[in-house]
Amino acid sequence: MGRTTKTKIISLSLIISGILVLIAGISMVQTGFASFDDIEPRVGIYIGGIFTIIGGVFLTIAGIMIFFDFKKKLIRMFGNVANAIEEERKQEKR
Repeated sequence: MGRTTKTKIISLSLIISGILVLIAGISMVQTGFASFDDIEPRVGIYIGGIFTIIGGVFLTIAGIMIFFDFKKKLIRMFGNVANAIEEERKQEKR
């Protein structure tokens, strides 16, 4: 199993787990119940559901970034932006 195969498996598992976490967070926010034993919805479950949704979004985005290899492209882009800012500062000093 090559490096790219492992990377694809890891990224797909991140995407799938992120979607599952998103579904769990959405159901927590919609129902407001943590389990079926509760009679009243609780405010903490809404807050926890919102954080769960945020975590699911981060998992999914990380999986997509790894799958399409955006990490290297983003690092290059930020490097180019930093170089452009540095050149602009040098020109302003002259």
